[in-house]
Amino acid sequence: MATAQSAGYDLLQTGSGASIDLSSMGLGQVPLQGVPIQGSTGSTDTIMHRTQDVPSGGGTVPVELYALSMKSQNSVTFQGQQADVYVTVNNSGGTISTSTLPQPDALSPSTGTVTVRPDGTFDSSITINAQIIFTTAGGNPANSANVIGHQAASPITLSSTNSSWSASAPSGYPSSSTYPSGGFYPRPVHVGPHPVVPSTCNTSPSPSPSPTPRVGSGVKAAAAPTGKATLNNGITFQTECISNVNFTN
Repeated sequence: MATAQSAGYDLLQTGSGASIDLSSMGLGQVPLQGVPIQGSTGSTDTIMHRTQDVPSGGGTVPVELYALSMKSQNSVTFQGQQADVYVTVNNSGGTISTSTLPQPDALSPSTGTVTVRPDGTFDSSITINAQIIFTTAGGNPANSANVIGHQAASPITLSSTNSSWSASAPSGYPSSSTYPSGGFYPRPVHVGPHPVVPSTCNTSPSPSPSPTPRVGSGVKAAAAPTGKATLNNGITFQTECISNVNFTN
């Protein structure tokens, strides 16, 4: 398999089994679902960015979480009212508007490395710093009047060993000139909370959230995209989706 993969983006979709542990708030394990970020990238709710080309013959390159968009499957009771929980990261530098993907708090970058081998396998490790937002049930995160509270999640580290990759896109994978793949299409199996899989062109309307004033909520949780695992006070993602591919953190 060719190993001269260029810097590029991985368009991923959260699979079944994603959740966030809000037991410290009396909410228990809250199931999550991916929210498509924008129509041009289909079902994508997680975007990873490999910032350097893979050396000829394989090697290790930096990776960062570029965008993440998730929401609770059902409303929860928060501060005496029904609320939706959003988990987001917008590290796009303005390419993705905060009216589409809100991130009220300043977060440390979510960064790590990917080690790519010419035999079609790779290892990865990334530390995720995500945003948690509570809105009124059915409320649009883009409207500050709907936001009940928000806070940075506790960081978590996701890792994978001997996951597979291909130089060819899986069936249905979104074609995007804004987010070129660089000839690297991963199928991550991470250890940590957040299952994911390659995205597809199918999508459903995505909310248009925006920044909102910070409200002390005492929220502590962790979010991240790739692999499968459950962490205390953290988010659990499971991989199995995209045309039949899922991604787990």
